[in-house]
Amino acid sequence: MNMLKLFYLSLVLIFIQFPAQAANKYSLEPGDIVLTNCHDIYTKGVIKSKVDDGYTVHFPKDSRPIQCPPFRWHAEFVTPFQSVNEYRLQFLGGLKRELLFKVGEKVTMRFEPDRRVVNSKAVVDIDTEITDISSNGAIAVKLLSTQPDAIATFWQWVGTNYIDLRHKALAQERSKRTQ
Repeated sequence: MNMLKLFYLSLVLIFIQFPAQAANKYSLEPGDIVLTNCHDIYTKGVIKSKVDDGYTVHFPKDSRPIQCPPFRWHAEFVTPFQSVNEYRLQFLGGLKRELLFKVGEKVTMRFEPDRRVVNSKAVVDIDTEITDISSNGAIAVKLLSTQPDAIATFWQWVGTNYIDLRHKALAQERSKRTQ
């Protein structure tokens, strides 16, 4: 019985320490280029100042669409930006085959459109090309599709932002690459 109590106590201590360590994962300073995470769609910006529990981030005027309030960001939603030429997406700690994404490759995104924008389709496939990859696995893309529904949905959800390779809109692309 004492071993069971000791086990539960150690689990509680681990869960108490984990969020504190996660919040202090990055030591970012004003002027650092960062990505801010809003539902696995990242906006690139520059840290203006540190605040109590995070950062004030400035975004360029061409950053769009900004889905979340763009001023103060909790530290857990801000990651440092570093551009890479390729990214290896791993699953289950490397037990499954990793997927390789490179700058210049074409990827297809599938979104459920907002009915106020596109009322004629259940899903919209958007053809894009990777223009930049962040070291955390987020990609910036250039729109290749020419259908009006795809264009409207792309600019509503992604635009000039980065999208995480684990985002549900890229599920079809990931499954296509695993075959």
